[in-house]
Parts: sequence; C-alpha cells; structure tokens
Amino acid sequence: MNPTVSDSEVASEKSSSTLGRTILLVASCVVALLFVTDIVSLVSESDPVRFQRRATEASVNATYTLSIGLLWVRARYAVIVSIVAMALTVFTGAYLFSLLVVPLLVGLISLVETRRFAFRYLCITGLWAILIIVVRSYDVGFLIILVPLLAVAYFVALFARKYQDQRESDRRRIEDLRRKQQEAVEAERKAIARDLHDIVAHDITVISMQAKAAGFSGDPAVAQAALKVIGNTSKEALQDLRVMLNVLRSDGSATRVDGSLVDSAGNAASSLEILIGVEVFAERLIDLGHPTKTMADPRLAGLPQSAQAALYRVLQESTTNIVKHAEPHAACRIEALVVGDRVWLEIANSLPRHVMDQGFDVGGHSSGIVGMSDRMAAFGGTLSAKRVRGDWVVRAELPATTIDQDLKASEDTSEASDQL
Repeated sequence: MNPTVSDSEVASEKSSSTLGRTILLVASCVVALLFVTDIVSLVSESDPVRFQRRATEASVNATYTLSIGLLWVRARYAVIVSIVAMALTVFTGAYLFSLLVVPLLVGLISLVETRRFAFRYLCITGLWAILIIVVRSYDVGFLIILVPLLAVAYFVALFARKYQDQRESDRRRIEDLRRKQQEAVEAERKAIARDLHDIVAHDITVISMQAKAAGFSGDPAVAQAALKVIGNTSKEALQDLRVMLNVLRSDGSATRVDGSLVDSAGNAASSLEILIGVEVFAERLIDLGHPTKTMADPRLAGLPQSAQAALYRVLQESTTNIVKHAEPHAACRIEALVVGDRVWLEIANSLPRHVMDQGFDVGGHSSGIVGMSDRMAAFGGTLSAKRVRGDWVVRAELPATTIDQDLKASEDTSEASDQL
C-alpha cells in the first residue's frame, strides 16, 4: 500500500470494492450463463458453415468471459484480455456479446479502480468503437448502440462510487462523533470526581479536626468555637454540592440556598474566585491554629473564571493536606502572584526537622495531587510539590497570557494618563 494514501481514501477504496464485488458476482453469473448458451448452440449446430461462424463467435465470447473472470484476480489483467477480445471483434464482426461485456467492464473498472485508470480504459473502448467504423463502415449502427451504453456505464459507476464514498464518510463521521462523545463523558466524569474530592475532602477534614478539638479540649468556649466552625464548614460544603448538582441538571433550574439562588454554571465558577479563596482558606488555617501569612496580586481578578476555579481547587486541596498532615501550629504561607510571564500560586507550611527530603511523583501521591496536576495541565500550567528550605511547598503555575487583556489595556491607559 502506498504510505501517502490517507485512511479515508483506503476506507473509500474498501467500500467501493465491496459494492464492485457484489456487481461483479452478478455480472459473472450472467456472462457465464450466456457463454454456456453459446457453447450449447455450437454443439447442437449441424450446418458446417454456421458451425464455423458460431465457433468464431464462441472464441471471441470466451475471451470476453475470461476478461470478466480476471476481474476477480486483477483489473489490469482483465483490461489486457478485453483489449485482445475487442481486437478479435474488429476482425470477426462478432459484436453482440461485446455490447454486454464491454459496458460491464467499463462500469466495474470505474467502480473499483482509480478515476484516471478508468478514464483511460473508457478512451480505449472509444477508440475501439471508432476503429470498428473505420474497418467495417457498414456497422455504424453498432456504434450508435455502443457509445450510449459505454457512457451510461461509466457515469452510473462514478455516481455509485460517489454515493458509496459519501456513505462511508458519514459512517466514519458518526464513529468519530461517538468517540468524541465518549471521551467528553469520561472527561466530565473525571472533572466531577475531582470536584467532589475537593469539596468533600477539605470540608470533611476540617469538620473532623474541629470535632476532635471539641471533644478533647474540655473547655466549653473552645468546643463552642469548634462547633461554629463545623456549622459554617458543613453549610459551605452543602452549598458547593448544590451548586455542582445545578451544573449537572439538564434544565439548569435554580436551587435556593439559605434564601439566595444559585442558578447556573457561571455562578458556580464565579463563586470560586482565587482572591476570595486566599482570604477564606487563610482564615480557616488560622482558626485551626496555623499562623498564616498571605500575599495576593489584585491582577488575578482578571483571570478567566475557569482558571480561577482551577487555582481555587488547588488552594483548597493544599490547605486540606496541611490540616491533615502538618504539625500542630505549623506556620503557613499563601501567595497568589503574577511574576514575569507566569501566574503562580504557592502554598507552604513548615516541616519538622526530622522530615527527610521528598520529591514529587504523581504516581505515588493521592488522587488529590493527581487532580491538581490535571487541572493545571488543562490550562498549559504545571504543578510541583516538594521540600524547599524546611517548608513543604506546593506551587501551581499558569501562563500569564491567561490574564484578561482588558485589565492590561486599562493599566496601560492609566500609565499613559499619569505620564501626561
């Protein structure tokens, strides 16, 4: 097979070959039946003169029948034999069988071979018809019958091939759509799983830690504060779950949460703003006994909502891991900045001195780390998690080109006005 031939062309050739084999089977049966009839007539002929004429016609018809049979092997062999048969027809005048076989050959070759090859064969048959008139000018009636048959066979075969190719193209397109639909479903399942993990893991972790604190403190004030955090966290978890369910609803109807309406995927994304997330999760870490420093660049508000949501989820997962694994009262740091041509979010917590250096391997971490990596990769970003100078640091980076261009334009305008 030619390596430059595309998959669509190969599929088209297979489709046309299937139709051609079906027609060839019918044509072979008809031609074989007619040839058997000629043989029976030859055997039953008693007149020597007629017997000789029928024998000549039978030899020409046998050549045509052989050309039809060779189509099962290779079209080029059939063309060579048919040219020999056409030459015999010119000198013998045995035209009747060729009126059926030659148009069949033109149609079948046009159906299964390339258009150039089929057109060349059509030209050969046209020259053959003209040669008959030159050699046997009194057989002009044969030309009047043959030429329309050749034209009809050629163009009908081209139309059938085009129709078959269109059907094959539609079938491939439907298969591609089904495959893309399945891929979209799988991607949506993964996205839903990540969101559920982000929501449930963080909030349940906070609730669990606060419940333990309330149980072991022995101080009613501490227990009351823990219960307050539990209540607020569970309320936020419930709201996040309802927002997600609204995104999945086909009718897009709203759900009432504490007197407010959460009604669309847009609202769900806008509720996950990174600047708000820095404040919220820093406050939660402080409430849990982790002194936390924050630094946030206001320009991050210009990020697309989908990118902000991805950074928000990374921040949520990272602070959850701090609550679960960090030492009590470990100092933390949250920075969301624009540095050069990169937007990066960094979450760090101090490590005990005895902790050994650890590298980052996606395969060896939890589904939360894998989910964070997938989120960043979707926006052309990266995620790293490793020990840096006694801190465990999670850094998520995105290209700075994702920042809203309108924000940059407004900054340029303000700078120009300041210079004036």
